Amino acid sequence: MIIGSVNTNREAMIQIAILSDSKQIKAVRSVIDTGYTGDLMLPKAIIDELGLSLQAIQDAILGDGSLTTFEMYSGSVIWNGQVQRVEVNASETEFLVGMGLLEGYKLEIEGRSGGMVRITALS
Repeated sequence: MIIGSVNTNREAMIQIAILSDSKQIKAVRSVIDTGYTGDLMLPKAIIDELGLSLQAIQDAILGDGSLTTFEMYSGSVIWNGQVQRVEVNASETEFLVGMGLLEGYKLEIEGRSGGMVRITALS
């Protein structure tokens, strides 16, 4: 089970550990974004710090319907106690966990500041 909390801005937050190919670990607090269909979005500065490898440039449609492009990197996270390969999209400032990483899991959020966030594997 992965545990997090709802912050004062009403965002569901979890801490996630990201691994570089050289096994360097970086722990970051990330917002869970159910409107983001990718795995993980990180600021470019963190991607550069971890030395993740650029895999592709992807087009994406944002929530407002506009089209943008993202650099897509390959990385690994410790997710539910296991190392898992993920696609990482670069952004300017955001740390987001998307629905791609939540696939196969149940997400529960207590909708109040300080509320509990629980992510459990589906059986």
